[in-house]
Amino acid sequence: MIIRFFKKHLSIIFILATFMGVFHQHHDLKLHNDCQICTIQSNIANADTPVDVIYLRKIDIYSEATVTGLSKLHSSKIHLSRNARAPPKIS
Repeated sequence: MIIRFFKKHLSIIFILATFMGVFHQHHDLKLHNDCQICTIQSNIANADTPVDVIYLRKIDIYSEATVTGLSKLHSSKIHLSRNARAPPKIS
């Protein structure tokens, strides 16, 4: 009996608190630090973000280009088809 009473009242308090947070607004659409609901909303929304945010560090660019000779990608071997039916030569 007590547990059911406690669950019912706790759920009513939770629903009222949720509605207060959702329907709360100021007409100038700014965050007010003296408003208790605005303070709680900003603390809940920004709880896991760090205070000092470092987005980028200075990037050092070093050139490490290596000069190599060009490689041969073609073969200069000529295939003759005159002896196509001859047995292979062992050289």
